[in-house]
This record gives sequence, structure tokens and C-alpha cells, in this order.
Amino acid sequence: MRLSSRLSDKSENNGVIESFIDWDKYTISPEEETEDVCLISSGDFIEIQIGKIILPFYSTTCKDSVSFVSPKKLHCLIINETMISIDCQLQCMDYDKDNPACKDCNHCVQAWFLIGADDIFAATPTVHVVKQNFKLPEHIKFPMETENKFSEWLNKADIAHKERLGAGAVIYLRAILEKITIKVGNDAGVDIYKSNGKTKSFEQVIKAVDKECAIIPVIYSDNGYELFRRMSEIAHGNSDEDTAIKEYEPLRRLVVGILENIQKKETEIKNNAEIKKALDAIGFSDGGEQSEQTE
Repeated sequence: MRLSSRLSDKSENNGVIESFIDWDKYTISPEEETEDVCLISSGDFIEIQIGKIILPFYSTTCKDSVSFVSPKKLHCLIINETMISIDCQLQCMDYDKDNPACKDCNHCVQAWFLIGADDIFAATPTVHVVKQNFKLPEHIKFPMETENKFSEWLNKADIAHKERLGAGAVIYLRAILEKITIKVGNDAGVDIYKSNGKTKSFEQVIKAVDKECAIIPVIYSDNGYELFRRMSEIAHGNSDEDTAIKEYEPLRRLVVGILENIQKKETEIKNNAEIKKALDAIGFSDGGEQSEQTE
């Protein structure tokens, strides 16, 4: 697999790749340096062969997902033998300068990748993406940001975590858990409000909603609120950043598990409604059966 493929697919960010250094142009051995072969070392900026990076973004101008691609020729900064930095510009694959719809569109995304490796000079180095960042034009969004507000917040939580902003990342998780629990409670008609119209304590809310709708994954059923309390402690500054970063993943799994449970239930409700509608259309509902029996 080439490095471009690992940078183009988040699920493939870590693993073995083909060498990305053109050994006909470069060397790490002073004895092999010639007029045509350059000696490279830490701090050098070199041309690399990794293929094209292709990433999806959402265009609010086109109201659709579009792919952005890097140039074939890319360069990297060699930080040391275990890390490189790639800075490049991704361009919309659908951009057409003669298309009026593209006239006022900023069709480029600035991308930056920090990549770690066991040995960047190896024939088949094992790499991992340490950090990545994108400068998006006003009308371009990450695909996850267009699904719903909870997906958008989860994406922002991940970005904050990658930037090692532990408390900031956990604040987003806490907001998701609060808002989605209250939303489900309202939709299901659960009593989550006090007599003065304000919501009850979150401990009462989450327990009431979970009792009615079973939103907390079974693995967390005994300590779902304790995890929320831990999020609150971190969000209020009662934890150092290293601890917040360390605890982010298990807290994220809880939130994602709740979102998945809710999505599954919404899908079941939708499917059941569609099945009932189809049965009604062919007269095979409870009423239809009773009519046939009466006849």
C-alpha cells in the first residue's frame, strides 16, 4: 500500500507502506552522494513518491459531497528518521473554470500531515498519522459535519483530542450526552422536568430516559452516570490535560454507543412504520384480518 492510500482512508491510517523515497535521486550514505544523487538528512525538503491523496468534503455551494485530490508531485520535510511533515493543496476534482457554478467557488483545501514511522528510510516502513489539519474555505465542510449536530460535535471532539486539547474534547462529549439524552426523553414523553419547567438533575434525567428507552449500552449500564460525572470533572478543570487525553477514548466509546443505540431504535421504529403501511396498503392489517374473519 502506498502512503497516499493511508492518508486517504482514516481506517487505514496505520500500517506498512511502500518506500516513498526515490532512491535514484536520494541517498542517506555520504559515500553514494554524486551530482545526480543528493544526500538527505534531518531538515531536508525532498520530493516524494506517494501517489495522490484523495479525500471527501462537503460543498455547501454544490450541496453535495465532492472529492479533493492532491497533485501527483509532492514534497515532505524530513524531521528525523522517524517522522516527516507533508504540506499540500487538495483541489476539487469537479472544478471546471468554465462552469458558472464554480466561478465564485474556492476549490482548494490546504492540508497538512505529520507522519510517524519506525524508519522512514526502510524499504517498507510502518507508518502512523500523528496529526493532520485542514484549512477549509467557508463553503467546505467535513462530511461528518453535515449528518447532524451530534456528528458535528463528535468530529470537533476528535479534532480537539488530536490537537491534545483534552478538556475541550471532553466538553464536546459531555454536550452530546446531555443533549441527545434530553432529546430522546422529550421524544419519548419521559418526565424529565421539574414543576418550574427546568430540567431535573442530569442523574435523574439519564436514569429516567434509560429506564424507558434503554439508551446506555449494557456494558455501561451500571456506571453510565458515573462516566458523565467524570466528563463533568474534566470539563470543569478538575483534571490535568494528560489525564483528559488518556480518558478520552473510553468516554468517547460510551457516547458513540449511546448514539448507535438511539440510531438503531429510530431505524427499527421507521422500519416498523413502513411495514405497517405496506400491510395496510394490501389490506393485511389487524383490521383487514378481522374483516375477513367476520365475513
